[in-house]
Amino acid sequence: MDDMEKVKNHMKTRLSIMMLSFLGLLLILSGSSYAYFTTVQEQEGTNVVKAGNLELTLEDNGNLLSLSNAFPVSDEEGESQDGYTFTIRNTGTLPASYEVMIVNDDNLIEEDGCGSKLLSYANLRYQLDGDAAKDLSTQETEGNVVIATGSLNADASKQYTIKMWLKDSSGNEVLGKHFHGKIVIEGSQKTENPIPEYTDTSGANAPVLVDGMIPVVYDEELESWVKQDVAKSYDYSTQHWANAVTVTDAKRSNYISAEAGEKIEEADINTMWVWIPRYEYKYTEMSQSQELDIKFVSSAVTESSDTANYKVHPAFSFGGTELDGFWYGKFETSSKESCTAATGSVNTACDVETNTPQIKPGVTSWRGIRVSTAFTVSQKMANNTTEYGFDGNGIDTHMSKNSEWGAVAYLSQSKYGKYHVDQQEVYINNCSSYTTGIAGATASANSDSACTNTYNTEAGQKASTTGNITGVYDMSGGAWEYVMGALDDGNGKPRSGQNASYNSGFNGALSSGSVSNGRDLPNEKYYDLYTSTTSNQACDGGVCYGHALSETAGWYSDYEDFVSSSNPWFPRGGLCDFSSGAGVFGFDDANGGASVGGSFRLVLVSTGA
Repeated sequence: MDDMEKVKNHMKTRLSIMMLSFLGLLLILSGSSYAYFTTVQEQEGTNVVKAGNLELTLEDNGNLLSLSNAFPVSDEEGESQDGYTFTIRNTGTLPASYEVMIVNDDNLIEEDGCGSKLLSYANLRYQLDGDAAKDLSTQETEGNVVIATGSLNADASKQYTIKMWLKDSSGNEVLGKHFHGKIVIEGSQKTENPIPEYTDTSGANAPVLVDGMIPVVYDEELESWVKQDVAKSYDYSTQHWANAVTVTDAKRSNYISAEAGEKIEEADINTMWVWIPRYEYKYTEMSQSQELDIKFVSSAVTESSDTANYKVHPAFSFGGTELDGFWYGKFETSSKESCTAATGSVNTACDVETNTPQIKPGVTSWRGIRVSTAFTVSQKMANNTTEYGFDGNGIDTHMSKNSEWGAVAYLSQSKYGKYHVDQQEVYINNCSSYTTGIAGATASANSDSACTNTYNTEAGQKASTTGNITGVYDMSGGAWEYVMGALDDGNGKPRSGQNASYNSGFNGALSSGSVSNGRDLPNEKYYDLYTSTTSNQACDGGVCYGHALSETAGWYSDYEDFVSSSNPWFPRGGLCDFSSGAGVFGFDDANGGASVGGSFRLVLVSTGA
């Protein structure tokens, strides 16, 4: 009999597991102090814990979790068991936040006298609600294991199913060891609504959601994004821009049907978006270090009433449709599938149309991709019901145009953006590993490998277009971001690129060579075309208003290099090592080919069609 068989047989008689008791620790905020209430009950059907206005009910639906006579099993076997199902219901009168934990049952440990021979959490595996199985030890903090967090409005409920088993790689170290545990709920409640709630007074057009999108706000108390009614999710007058997310297919129906206040786990999010409302701007008074004068307008306003001073920003006209606004990717685009960027080759691991776009913080941006490939994968999103919940009905997803980049940059420099907060430019993402959502210590910090100022920290939010967590990130530094903006080839179409090896991948004029198996150019609504290599003459012989080119060239000493015949495509924002040269107003010229430092940005438009 081998060692593992001995372990299994021994475990059948020696392993003692109990998950039968319920403990509630309730906190009520009263003035500036907390009042604590505790209760311990046996798990018998339904438990109700009350303290003031807080009332949380745990309803046991049977199948109590027990690991008595357990032996090591595979994840597949562990996940096939029935598990223990329970429901948390807020039967009180106010919203409540909660944590569900597994903790040691000290009373049973003392009664059993096994304090010196406790089973390590690292030997136990668990699965919650069909998620990926985890070691219990990975969720441990100060002896407690937090398996779920959330918030519930009055009369709302949340059901969980947990399964637990002994890790199949357990060896002789588990012989004679015990585990006594219990499920614990910790709840908290404030006299006011704990969910962030905004009332917009700016006159901005309301965000237009599409199927699959969930409006969210950031809850500082939970340190998490939570669902919020769209009308209460923004206030541009206080620099709080509207945000929305899409989530994985497995969790989509739960989150979409959930009440406001439901915590959205970051691991479930696959794209994050920021709403850019339609506006006009004062183009006659634009100078560096000056707040841009912006007024929000409806889609019915196609020409300003004061044309001598104001222009409706061109980014809000899309192929003949006048938009109330558009959704901009909150971070540089990343790839769900891992790939390593390379320079100059059209056959790199990243320059493939089969990869899946993401918009997430704390991941490596998608680089080593040509303009044509970036545009193609962007368009495919609109019909990807499984990944994002988008059914293509009235939805257009595409790679950011130069003008759309300019619209976000101008809004950031207005009273609705970061400039109004501290009169400083958006800080650089100086992370040398191209991690999304990172901020340097200053706007012009040198490249660094530390990457510690993440997007949800006070320091990290300096790299947001609002100076807080609701804005757009990575517009200064990080990777260069290709935009759909290129020099005219002389026939009213964008030029392809420098030569056959270094090119955008679109069919078009080259300075030398030809594109093999190139893609045809898309409809003209998807790109901005420039008719001159001189910036102040590039739009039909004049200034390209709203594109953040000639109007803002050199602001904050940002890099400025206009497109040329050999490098006809625009990248924006600068690289992580550009220091003062990086910025939301920075631009360069490039051939459109795959580059180690070249990424892209996504845009979502509700066309109403």
